[in-house]
Amino acid sequence: MQLQTLLSVVCLFFFAQVAQAQFLRTYDGSENHLTNLEWGAAHSEMSRLSPADYEDGIGAIGGTDRPNPRAVSNAVFAQEGLFDDPRNMSDYCWVWGQFIDHDITLTEDSPEFIYVQVPSGDTHFDPWNTGAALIPLRRSQSIDGSGTDVTNPLQYANAISAFIDGSGVYGSDEARADWLRTHQNGKLKTSAGNLLPYNTFSGELDNPADENAPGMDDATGQLTKFFVAGDVRANENVLLAAFHTLMVREHNYQCDLIQSQNPTWGDELIYQHARRKVGGLIASVTYEQWLPAMGVHLEDYYGYNENVNPAISNEFSAAAFRMGHTLLSGTIKRMDMDGEIIPEGDLSLKDAFFQPEVMAAGGGLSPLFKGMATQKQQLMDGKVIDDVRNFLFGPAGAGGLDLAAINIARGRERGVTDFNSIRVALGLEPYEDFEDLTDDAELAEILGTDLEYTIDNLDAWVGMLTEKHMPDALFGETVMEIMKLQFENLRAGDRFYYENDPLLSEAEKDEIKNTMLRDIVMRNTDIPVMQH
Repeated sequence: MQLQTLLSVVCLFFFAQVAQAQFLRTYDGSENHLTNLEWGAAHSEMSRLSPADYEDGIGAIGGTDRPNPRAVSNAVFAQEGLFDDPRNMSDYCWVWGQFIDHDITLTEDSPEFIYVQVPSGDTHFDPWNTGAALIPLRRSQSIDGSGTDVTNPLQYANAISAFIDGSGVYGSDEARADWLRTHQNGKLKTSAGNLLPYNTFSGELDNPADENAPGMDDATGQLTKFFVAGDVRANENVLLAAFHTLMVREHNYQCDLIQSQNPTWGDELIYQHARRKVGGLIASVTYEQWLPAMGVHLEDYYGYNENVNPAISNEFSAAAFRMGHTLLSGTIKRMDMDGEIIPEGDLSLKDAFFQPEVMAAGGGLSPLFKGMATQKQQLMDGKVIDDVRNFLFGPAGAGGLDLAAINIARGRERGVTDFNSIRVALGLEPYEDFEDLTDDAELAEILGTDLEYTIDNLDAWVGMLTEKHMPDALFGETVMEIMKLQFENLRAGDRFYYENDPLLSEAEKDEIKNTMLRDIVMRNTDIPVMQH
């Protein structure tokens, strides 16, 4: 037995018997830091880059001096036609972004509803001019004990592990992780067609639902059978579910590889080693490919830094990382290996929310991954397609929502301060006027005159999407600074980041670092040719 393999066995045996957190990630991210045990852990407090900005300084929703969120959506974000990304990035960019978002951040809803007032006569939400239409959303669940006075304003927890650790594949708690396993040869459960398991006793669609299966989100409230994955949002759209499925296949691929190299290893050793490799692959794709493709170039990695708190910031979660909502296209392409649309046709995004059955009905993963590779994502700008601006999760007036209006309202209820104040907190110069913010004179007029924003009360998300782009980058300076800070902290503050993991051999680390997303797609689908 090779020395590295022997060392891995000895260390893993020791961890299993004595000190689990010392050698292996916990599912919830706790004990990554050996002193500050909750840093980056599920249910730990999100950080803030700038002080909380509530109307009363405690927890009352801010932004009362700002325009109505739906009015902003209609005036700024309404999109007619398509505006392809000039960097020629494919849909892989935004879908991977959503997959990573769901690996590192989740804010749970409270029972309290808040509402966006719809302007009278709104074409989609108030066509009968009643003046009574509302767009509902739940307020984020705050941390118990916060919101008592101005010295202790409302704060929020990240419900999942903050680390890029594959929690979207394995879960952020032990019960979900256990349910997803076969407990044979280290592998994860799948269903017919090598798809995600369903919430049934057998994991197959044609089996009774298992009441003990882990819960999954369903904004439509209509699903009885659905995919189960490490993150509760996996069924949200079929492309997101495709990436969850891909990484489950990759885990099982790694299990076969590990077992062939270590025939004496049992289920637990194989599973845990495959888990660390898949987590490493997700991190590698993120840092080596996805971030650079968007123009995000981080400082060199110098190893684990115990002084870095990897917590997700409110400004990242509630504003900056929601930039992906402008990158969506209204069509989900499904193509065969000859580059032709499959007989079942393309899908409309608005008809693909919480519809897990369409994956199997449309030929599984390959048509989706082929389609994603052939369609350009949309331009990062102040425009959002109707599928999510007027028909999110259903038709307007029948469950449909406006994602742009919700994003604006979300920032206000989470206490995210105005755009210029965030810039100052980041060490950037504040903008003096809207002509300084954007090169689009018409947009500057809409913001400052039509909507009556001032440059110093502009909602963070609105500013981030309308800010002029940096050279050779997907977005502007403010989003760039927040992205750099967050992803550098996630990497430096992670004791188990794959390049720092002592239980991965140098050969395995090199393999992970040099594996492209293209490689993972091609070895887990039947796609024979794909661009790098």
